[in-house]
Amino acid sequence: MSDVSAAPAGDGATTAGGATTAGDGRAAIPRQAAHAGRGAGGEGRLVTGTVGRLPWDAVLAAARRIAGPGGGPAVPHAPTGLHDLAVTAATDVLAVSRATTRGGGAAVMSSGGTTGRPKLTYVAHHQALDRLLREWRPLSPSDTLLNLFTPGRMWASHYYMHALAERVGCDVVPAGPFDPGEVADWLGILADVGVNALAGTPTSLADFAQGLLDSGLTLPVDKLIWMAEPWTPAKERTVRSAFPGVGFWGNYGSVETYVIATNTPACDARTLHLMPDQLLESDDAGALLTRTGDGWTVPTVRYRLGDRIAPVSCRCGRPDGLRVLGRADDAISVHCVVVRVAEILDVVRAHPGVREAQLVLDRAGGTAHTTDRLCVRYAGDAPAGDVRALVLRDFYHLGVLARSHPEAVTARAVPRVSRVERTGKIPPVVWREPARGPAPSPRDA
Repeated sequence: MSDVSAAPAGDGATTAGGATTAGDGRAAIPRQAAHAGRGAGGEGRLVTGTVGRLPWDAVLAAARRIAGPGGGPAVPHAPTGLHDLAVTAATDVLAVSRATTRGGGAAVMSSGGTTGRPKLTYVAHHQALDRLLREWRPLSPSDTLLNLFTPGRMWASHYYMHALAERVGCDVVPAGPFDPGEVADWLGILADVGVNALAGTPTSLADFAQGLLDSGLTLPVDKLIWMAEPWTPAKERTVRSAFPGVGFWGNYGSVETYVIATNTPACDARTLHLMPDQLLESDDAGALLTRTGDGWTVPTVRYRLGDRIAPVSCRCGRPDGLRVLGRADDAISVHCVVVRVAEILDVVRAHPGVREAQLVLDRAGGTAHTTDRLCVRYAGDAPAGDVRALVLRDFYHLGVLARSHPEAVTARAVPRVSRVERTGKIPPVVWREPARGPAPSPRDA
């Protein structure tokens, strides 16, 4: 459900909560809190992650709850900390969510598959809205929400926003996304029903905003709910230009876990706050989520999210701030030069004249994450040669590689980058078989 700076704790580093992390990034028992008030059964002891802290007895109870009939991994005899509990995966969430929703019903949803393999989850009909609304309330009964998330195909976001509007008691227009050229024809209807709030991915929100700007008309939107992908500078500028003073309300999560963290207009733009009764451990292979108590769509203990996270402070003053740094598995090897996809795209998207970008990679040798050609495909009017030069300058080893293999790193301007048809999101990477066609067009560099 959403992407958003401090570096993650390294070997033996101390987190903001006073915990030390093991060399593999897993949280150990905090040095000060580990034995505070500890009874014979461990009552009163706290475990602290990279972000958040939880009572150890509540964590242990959650692990035991999902281990038996829930289908989760077994709990070892006499565990002493988080590191003794198994890391769980999507298959565990599927089994646990199916077991815990028996009798109450669920919606069977699937992740979008934008940055990873699709995963099925049984989402309880309550969608954890009671928990969410205690921490994050972007809508009021007087609002009219235009829901720009794509409906259907087992993607959760459209139905999540519809359920949120229903619970709050406001009106909702279940429209789905618009191409910019469609917006003008709908503005009369949207104005008549009083639309003042939007919900969508940054891509769909920017498309709608661009259509509004192109029409020369206005819509009195003062609330904007976003999730499912990160903002780019160009998209944010477009939205703020169309809706001056709009408040940004974001959240972060996944179809498997639903909402984990939230953001309000009082927050730094890309800072999120972990919701209560949860703990996140930083890990090189992806952050691990543990949550306790009732009211979640699914209980989890050390569930691997697949994203890298870092603790940060926020101007709003609330605790448990975090930033999503990108996918844990986004490192690629280009002729043995290892780079991160998110880092390249951050640089390119910040360049003047670039609206959006993604990497197109030719598979090499049948090995995952290995390529012999990297093309920066982008939408915008920046010259391709300038974009290529930017990448080679900011990523030194790619620059060295390009001296001997100039064809290994290229850039290409296109009218529109590829999107995932099911969700409308923009995948950061498009993999393809090695090209055997004609030479690159003159717009390549």
